[in-house]
Amino acid sequence: MKKIIFISVLSLVALSACSKNDTTTAPQTPEKTEQATSTNTTTPSVSTSDSAENALDWAGEYKGVFPCADCEGIKTELELKSDKTYELTEEYQGKGKEHESKVKGTFSFDANQPSVITLDQNADQRKFFIGENFAEARDKETGQALDTKLNYKLIKEQH
Repeated sequence: MKKIIFISVLSLVALSACSKNDTTTAPQTPEKTEQATSTNTTTPSVSTSDSAENALDWAGEYKGVFPCADCEGIKTELELKSDKTYELTEEYQGKGKEHESKVKGTFSFDANQPSVITLDQNADQRKFFIGENFAEARDKETGQALDTKLNYKLIKEQH
């Protein structure tokens, strides 16, 4: 039953996306036609007003510990600033201060995946998904979620 409802909704969305006018087959009065046209002509798309850049308070400090193959973990801090600059600090725990790095640069929101940011070449073009009070590391090539059960999420510090 759920599959039928899903397919019906998907078909309705596809049909409404293909037409600028209401395409229902039932005859309508002028009032109903005007109302249907004004409410059913929007095509499903990602609006810039619904992106992480515009809808979330993304500026701030994100902290967490990423998994590490040969250490206790990578203490990671990512500070995103409102002018689209960042500071990324990583400390390989249990390895000493010589295994600590700090890079600064700029980042941009991905036009095709508006909730994903890409850090510049200083941070090796790393990608992060920006959600409500968290940032999650993503695949550098695709921006998709990492295929792992390990935790690559940074939590936003609340001030």
